[in-house]
Amino acid sequence: MNQQPAAQLATQITLDITWHYSATEAMSRFLAGLRERRIEALRCDGCGRRYLPPRPFCGRCCLRMHNWVPVADMGTIEAWTVVHVPVLDSRTGAPRPLPYGMALIRLDGADTTLNHYLDETDPAELCIGARVRAVWRDEVVGAMDDISHFEVLR
Repeated sequence: MNQQPAAQLATQITLDITWHYSATEAMSRFLAGLRERRIEALRCDGCGRRYLPPRPFCGRCCLRMHNWVPVADMGTIEAWTVVHVPVLDSRTGAPRPLPYGMALIRLDGADTTLNHYLDETDPAELCIGARVRAVWRDEVVGAMDDISHFEVLR
């Protein structure tokens, strides 16, 4: 018995969807600090680990964290890559120029790393342990990209 495929009906629909995201209490305070060009981490009372970006509970002790500690805007590269895949800039909507550097950065005073852009794209100039400093945007609004990127210190 030879069956014919079922007829298909296709229709084109354009959706206009707007997404709204809410930050946790911890992330809201962190972002408010960025608006003042201040970086803070949450410290666990149990193990002393300092989380950046902050999160409400310690990943080791599972304790709720309330203690905020200052963190420098300088740090050390823990891992890095040079990216050749475009991403849209969250402020402009335009593609970020290629290539761009990305790194996991442990800021002085933090025990965890922050994933962020680098000003360097030459692999010969990048290494684990390299020191970096935050480059702040002229206009800060309380967003993660208030830090435009990190510059590699030579």
